[in-house]
Amino acid sequence: MKTVHIINFKHLLPVLFLLTISCSTKNKTDEELLEKDKIELKENLDSYKIATYKFGKILIRSSAEKDTISTEFQSFKKDLDRIFNKVVKYNIENPENLSLLDYILIYRDYKKMEDFIMKTDEDIFPTLVDSFNLIYGDSISKKREYYKGKKKEYVQNIEHAALSAIVILSKDLGKEVSLYECTKTNPELLPNSEIKTLLQYFRGFLFFEKGLYYLSEDEISRNINWLNNNKSVDLPYTRAFFQWGNLDNKNTHLGLHSLNHLFRGFDRLMMEREIDEKRALEDFEAFLKDANKIGLNNEITWSIETYLYLKNEENEKAIASLTKLKTSDFLSSEDKKRIDESIEYVKNRESDKVLNGFYDKFFLSKIATKYMYAILSKVDWGKVMKKQNVPHTDEIFKTIDNLKSFIDNLKKYASTEDLKNKGKSLWNKTKELAK
Repeated sequence: MKTVHIINFKHLLPVLFLLTISCSTKNKTDEELLEKDKIELKENLDSYKIATYKFGKILIRSSAEKDTISTEFQSFKKDLDRIFNKVVKYNIENPENLSLLDYILIYRDYKKMEDFIMKTDEDIFPTLVDSFNLIYGDSISKKREYYKGKKKEYVQNIEHAALSAIVILSKDLGKEVSLYECTKTNPELLPNSEIKTLLQYFRGFLFFEKGLYYLSEDEISRNINWLNNNKSVDLPYTRAFFQWGNLDNKNTHLGLHSLNHLFRGFDRLMMEREIDEKRALEDFEAFLKDANKIGLNNEITWSIETYLYLKNEENEKAIASLTKLKTSDFLSSEDKKRIDESIEYVKNRESDKVLNGFYDKFFLSKIATKYMYAILSKVDWGKVMKKQNVPHTDEIFKTIDNLKSFIDNLKKYASTEDLKNKGKSLWNKTKELAK
């Protein structure tokens, strides 16, 4: 007897839609491909790690909420406050003190309110700064009014941006959570400032990292336009961020402008249409033009020089850049071995073979990504936040560490609980069949 499988077309529709778009990428417009990326972004945010992280954020932010907001929120308020007091408020120094039973009970509560957590925008609650002020502030600061209106939008934008940068290097939270925090930022709500342009650059980098090239290109294109129209904006944080202490403001602007062209070039290089590759080459040329003006001379410039020299079949210049690139600490011994092989190919004038083999767009993007991670890893975010007079910075970082541990343990104990529930379900089905 044949088994008949019933297909749920409702679940297949998004997949079929994406397949339809991807099958004809080469004939799609920029706008259509941007929409495809927006759909893919939403799918990337649907994960257990993001859901439990968001649960932790809502625990903290909702703890400071004094209004009802909604009937559904009100029905969960007591549970949220009870879990918050156990996980955050009283255990900030000793998060591991939670027992197996604690985690199982918390997980059961989480499952009850999971739908509410997933559909709720955390930004309806007070900011993290307000929440931490209520927990750790003195008697005077606890009476301060919460941020409202545009000031609240600005503060929570900065919070999301800071967290997206802080957690990206975390082994436990990493890119998924960083992407979530990145999507919660809205540069358009920020005043024209250095913070705005750095935020847009970082969003563009994260979208690129996730393979959302059209979203990244759109973000960076708007940033390039902004930089072109704001050439005199002061950029002290950019100098500190990229360690360009020797550059004046004009050259710092050139440096940031060049890196935006660099990553837009990578976005376009990873796309499939002929027009995209042409645009990528234009971006790389713009990058090198700016980089040469400020004396930027590192792995990034050598790799782009090599790519353009190979494209133009300027073999001797390509060999010189490849030789410099081989000295990079970013590259593994295997990478360096393959660079030696590439140099031999170039010497024999087999430039096409090099471009289509080892020295391709994936290798280029690998170098650029490692360069950005190397920069991010050197930033002391705690020091940056304290310099900005962000209150309770130490408590915020301690809470982030605790949240990593909480999410990890919750997942571990959740799998035990799910397994037990699955066992119960199977037992109940067996009893039904035995009747």
